[in-house]
Amino acid sequence: MSNASAPTDQNAVAVTKAASVAKTVLLPGVPVPTPRIPIGLGSLSVEAEARARDGAQVAAMTWGRGANALSGSAHVSPAGDAYKLASAFGDDFSQMMVIGKSPFGTFAKPPSTERIQSWAGGTPKYPACEAFGREPGLVGAIGGAVGVPPEWNDKAADAGQLSTARAR
Repeated sequence: MSNASAPTDQNAVAVTKAASVAKTVLLPGVPVPTPRIPIGLGSLSVEAEARARDGAQVAAMTWGRGANALSGSAHVSPAGDAYKLASAFGDDFSQMMVIGKSPFGTFAKPPSTERIQSWAGGTPKYPACEAFGREPGLVGAIGGAVGVPPEWNDKAADAGQLSTARAR
């Protein structure tokens, strides 16, 4: 797997977050969205493949996306946009592996009950989910809304569990 990304401009994100706070103070109760300043939007491009135990390639994907100014919440971190986009890539690649065809051109599905349970702090459905790290859950959602760097809330995998999961 290879990847490339353009870093997120931390200063532009900080100005956007400040504008959002100012809007809340100056116009309380008025539902006016605050789009991101369209400067320094990050991006991520990834090439990935899945191989069978015998080494034969069973799936491959070239994927790329950039952050946009109208949707999503930004993090004040150079890796902020790439971090969010990596999650979108993981969703697309895993969906391709499960359904056996391209996930592009289809409508998004709601999260499963298992994903919601794990997000809320419950036990994940599969042991590999624990080994490769969990979603940040409620704390991560609050941190994302505030714009803290994603590495502050990330529940990274334990190195021992990760090597055991890869050996399976």
